Amino acid sequence: MTLLPDGFSKQLYSCFIVSLPLLMAGTTLGWSSPMMEYLVNDKSPVYLTSSEESWMVTLIDVGNVVLSIPAGLMMDGIGRKMSVYLTVPITLAGWILILIADHVWYLYVARFLHGCAMAISLIVSPSYVGEMASISVRGSLALVLEFTYAAGLLLAYVVGWLADYETLATVCALIPVITGVLMITIPDSPYYLMMVGKSEEAARSLRKLRSYDNVEFEAELEIIRLSVTENSCKGQLRDLLHRDRSPLIIVLTLAALQMVCGASVMEAYASSVLADTRLSPNAAAVIFGLFIMAACLPFALTVDKYGRRPLFMVSCVGTTVCHVIIAVVLSMEPDEEGRVGWLLLASVCGAEFFINIGLMPLLTVVQCEYFPSDTRGLANSAVVFTITLTSTVVLKLYQPVTELYGKRANFIGYALATMFGGMFCYLWVPETKGKSFLQIQTDFETYEWRDHKGHRNQTYERF
Repeated sequence: MTLLPDGFSKQLYSCFIVSLPLLMAGTTLGWSSPMMEYLVNDKSPVYLTSSEESWMVTLIDVGNVVLSIPAGLMMDGIGRKMSVYLTVPITLAGWILILIADHVWYLYVARFLHGCAMAISLIVSPSYVGEMASISVRGSLALVLEFTYAAGLLLAYVVGWLADYETLATVCALIPVITGVLMITIPDSPYYLMMVGKSEEAARSLRKLRSYDNVEFEAELEIIRLSVTENSCKGQLRDLLHRDRSPLIIVLTLAALQMVCGASVMEAYASSVLADTRLSPNAAAVIFGLFIMAACLPFALTVDKYGRRPLFMVSCVGTTVCHVIIAVVLSMEPDEEGRVGWLLLASVCGAEFFINIGLMPLLTVVQCEYFPSDTRGLANSAVVFTITLTSTVVLKLYQPVTELYGKRANFIGYALATMFGGMFCYLWVPETKGKSFLQIQTDFETYEWRDHKGHRNQTYERF
């Protein structure tokens, strides 16, 4: 008996290739941190006022919001593979504009394009991974999504720390070129191909992703066919709001929780939060990136063994405790030895670690698992829109709250939000470990997921 399914290496390869757009997204998001240092040290080819800096940072979210809904529709119209492939020319165009920039508008357009590409990658890549993965490793393969995104952030932080403006942009521009070449080698999602009536192509796609004998292959192909047939409509908005209302409420709540837990603030305002640690902004950013990547290992080892709900709750409890410690430390006076500063660094990194073993990576798993193929794109668009909107509100509130009540007030709020989020996960988030998409959809229709000791159809657990 093997721990990994037959053909796991094929699935891992396809997962890695389709996750490269998230590596690109990580570099585009991480680029703003060293860019701020270039501006401070007069090493940027373009001079920006504080207002222009704010717009440069914000426009990536604008692009994210603008393309969040079209990206979900596009993945059902032209397919998962082709949709995610579009991130290659869009991202490359953005980096070229940054390389040749001699006016702030070059940076504005580049950041907007990068936001558009990020929206596509955040919506389409998790869907592709969930649809092509075997049930037994579906959660663990989401690690690749999290890892590549974290690697992109860390790459931008490290290169930006060690190199100049042009070198950073050149290194980042090479990634979409390599991605475009490698993406030719992977098949499209068998679920999508079955959904659009291309059953023979779906079978060929599944064959490229598996090493089953004929009996097991036909059994999984039949499960895909049944899952798509059960929801053979064209995925209208009313289907998402009525038929899939319960999973939509759960996923959108988790999406909002992902931002109100303070993750975006700690990354964007690292230099402000960690001012008493005597670290440079770039050094703090690199430490953040390392802790995000370190969280990938425990996530990979536990998500398919213990399930989604326990990991969500551990993540919420750990993050809540760390935020309480941060609030207490921020109330203390800095000491000459720097012990308070190092305690603050440890607690902030602890919060970042707990956030990234559950709240951050698990959303990409469940947003794919909870919805049938016909509304998965719309649901993913709603998730990205919710994340972007919530992130914008939380980021905008940080500075005014800090000025009125101090930094600790923000973290008291994050602790309360995360605590209530943990209660929500315990009461309302279903366990989907070891279930096929069809079984999960059936469970939501009949509310069988509330009975965690209920009977499971063994046919659905084989793959």
